[in-house]
Amino acid sequence: MNPRKILLAVGALLTIGASSVWIYYREFRTPEYNVALHQRIGEVIAEQTAKAAPPKARILVITIPTGDQPELETQIRSFNRALQRLGDFSVKDHELDTKDQPKYGPGTGLSGRRFIRAVNNHPCDAIVSFVGAPKLSDEQIGEMKSSPIFIAETRSTDHLPKLFEKKVIRVAVVSRFLFPAPGPLKPSTPQEWFDKRYQIVTALDPNTIPAAE
Repeated sequence: MNPRKILLAVGALLTIGASSVWIYYREFRTPEYNVALHQRIGEVIAEQTAKAAPPKARILVITIPTGDQPELETQIRSFNRALQRLGDFSVKDHELDTKDQPKYGPGTGLSGRRFIRAVNNHPCDAIVSFVGAPKLSDEQIGEMKSSPIFIAETRSTDHLPKLFEKKVIRVAVVSRFLFPAPGPLKPSTPQEWFDKRYQIVTALDPNTIPAAE
């Protein structure tokens, strides 16, 4: 057989093989994160939003591009599905331009400046942030033209005491800081995973938040 034809055939086979691996990796690989947990996070945020917001509320959802944030994409999809079941709400996404800054992710990144801008530029009844709770000065709080219900997923509790004290935030879904976590040592259901990794803090119980170091 002609050596050139052999090389072409081998090259074609290698190309097909590489394409097959890429398709498998994209479509069938096991996600590298706890899908059930992040679906439940989105559902919990939707449940807390539905409890806090008035009927037919206008809800502004603060997000970031989710291309390299599969956990966040899962949370937002689950939130939207659950919220549709829980009430007749009008939802508008407010996607922040992260400029590839690594500080942005599930539960982190939202600055005081961007939060105030969202409040003042987007009239709404409630704001849901999937990218944290901002640190706000008294001056920034004074700049708020309205006081929408604010619900946030946040990794840190550092900024929450003041936000609760000033009645800026209503509910926070926070990375767990009280231990031992309720439930079994080895979670098996989405709710058990949520209880192990996260907890809910409301305006009724802000004193459970530990003081920032």
